[in-house]
Amino acid sequence: MPIVTSASQNLPDCAELAETLQATAQDLLAFAASPAATKKEAEPPVEEKAPSEIRSFHIPGFIVDEERKLLELLNAENWQEMFHKTYEQLYTQALLMQHFEADEAINGFSIQLMGNTFMAPLDILNRLCSLIADFHPVAEDNPDIG
Repeated sequence: MPIVTSASQNLPDCAELAETLQATAQDLLAFAASPAATKKEAEPPVEEKAPSEIRSFHIPGFIVDEERKLLELLNAENWQEMFHKTYEQLYTQALLMQHFEADEAINGFSIQLMGNTFMAPLDILNRLCSLIADFHPVAEDNPDIG
């Protein structure tokens, strides 16, 4: 009479294991052959970006004239450069002010000079914002206004 140990009792039946593996292999083959298992569908979905838009605006002549003046004044080639130069002026002044000592005594003339220095880029920023505020979108069905 064979001696049955606890280790041999825990071993699965090889025939059952082979049948399970065979069934799993068949399922995998069937899945791979199905149209739903194509590479494109197997990859996670890619987040779509918002589509680009082309927009048209009616811009009054005085805005075009003012834009030219600002481009010349700032020695800039486009709107982005005008905004960037204005930002850089404000950033530089703020950075310099951050390096004042907390207990530094500043006279009224220095404060007035700093205020005047801040007003130049703020004036440009105000002019740029005013120009943009007067842009009027043109309806797609009516591209010719005025």
